[in-house]
Amino acid sequence: MHVSPDPITTPQQAAQERETLLDFIARGLYCATASALGTGHDEPSADALTKARAVADDYMAAYEEWLVKLAADNATPGPQ
Repeated sequence: MHVSPDPITTPQQAAQERETLLDFIARGLYCATASALGTGHDEPSADALTKARAVADDYMAAYEEWLVKLAADNATPGPQ
């Protein structure tokens, strides 16, 4: 099934979407680490989520920089 989300049209929607993505990535990082260590999949503590969100934020920032560079490269005239 294909789901097409509503377009993001305001800075507030973009910020809310970024926070949601950070939460998903942080929880995924926690689960991957817990699984690799064999500690189970309990609900992460607030401290664990805070640390994972910092890592997730770094990933998101790098991805956003890459998207901006890609957009700039695509906007330049001539062969891509």
